[in-house]
Amino acid sequence: MTHDQLEAAVPVYAAGALERVERRALEAHLLSGCSSCHATLKEYQSVAVTLPFGLAITPPPRALKGKILASRESPPATESEPQSPAQPSLQPGEWMNHLFPPSSPPATSFGWALGTVIVVVLIILVLFGWNSSTHLTEDMEKLAQLQLQAEATGSQLAALQQQLDERAKLLAQTQEELQRRMAELAEVRNQLFQREVELEEIKDQLPQPRIRTTPMP
Repeated sequence: MTHDQLEAAVPVYAAGALERVERRALEAHLLSGCSSCHATLKEYQSVAVTLPFGLAITPPPRALKGKILASRESPPATESEPQSPAQPSLQPGEWMNHLFPPSSPPATSFGWALGTVIVVVLIILVLFGWNSSTHLTEDMEKLAQLQLQAEATGSQLAALQQQLDERAKLLAQTQEELQRRMAELAEVRNQLFQREVELEEIKDQLPQPRIRTTPMP
């Protein structure tokens, strides 16, 4: 087949309707590296993908469901049945996928990437939670120590306050005792002053003694 014939068979190949001999010839030509046929196949392949969407929706016949169920219930083929001839290694659709692999990543790769992201996020959350719990434990220990220190300081302050109260009470008692002693001392002074006055009065009431004078010789 000439190059023009092979290029003319590209649209039929893209639709999957090319005969086996012509298909193999075109595939060998594509493997040889013809850039123009590759470009033409890409264009027709993109068009062929949209062809099913342009067909009108036709309801299936009513007997189709029964035929499908009957075919599923039929016994499997035995070894005595003739085997179907070996299919070519690459069908039209497989050949196009082989030449032009899909650009989008497979679902397994997306699922693996999503699972990896989820695992990484979980690890980050676990590490963050562990770090937060560690800091929280340290903060709780520090808070407990501060509470113990505050309780000890409060006990010391209470003891000092009790000592101050006792000393203030003792000082008040001492002041009262001092005032009482000063009052007693003032009373004793008054009594002593009265005794001195009475003694002076008694002295004044006593007669004065006469003094005799003797003449000089």
